[in-house]
Amino acid sequence: MKRLATIAVGYVAAALTSILVPVLLIVLLEGIEEGNWSMVFQFDWLGSFPLAVLTVMVCALLIAAPAILVAERWSLRRWFYFAAMGAITSIAFGLSTPRSAGWIAFNPVFLGFLATAGTAAGSVYWLLAGRKSGHLMRRDLR
Repeated sequence: MKRLATIAVGYVAAALTSILVPVLLIVLLEGIEEGNWSMVFQFDWLGSFPLAVLTVMVCALLIAAPAILVAERWSLRRWFYFAAMGAITSIAFGLSTPRSAGWIAFNPVFLGFLATAGTAAGSVYWLLAGRKSGHLMRRDLR
C-alpha cells in the first residue's frame, strides 16, 4: 500500500511539473524578450491552473500508466527511462489535444517545450517513486 501511495504522489508531482515548466519557460522567455517581468504575475493562476492540472492528470495517465507498470514489473530504475517516457508522454499528450490550434502542433518550438516539460516531469517522478521501481512486484512474489 505504501508503494502505491508513493507512485500516486510521484505521478501527481510529475503532472504538476509538466504544467509548470512550459508556463514558466514561456513567461520567462516572453519577459526577457519584452523586458517585462510583470508577465509572471499576470498569468491567471486561479482560473486556468486547476483545469490544466485536472486535464493533464487524467488524460496523461492513459499514456503514462503503461510506462509505470513496465517499470514496476521489470524493476526499471534508471533516470533515463523515466525522463524519456516523460518526454514521450508529454509529446503524445500535446499532439492529441484538439486541433483548434493545429498549426502549432508540429512547431519545433512547441515540441521542444513539450519534451522539456516531459523530461522534467519524468525526472521528478524518478526522484519520488522511480528510483525504487519494482519493490511492489518483489513483495507480491514472496
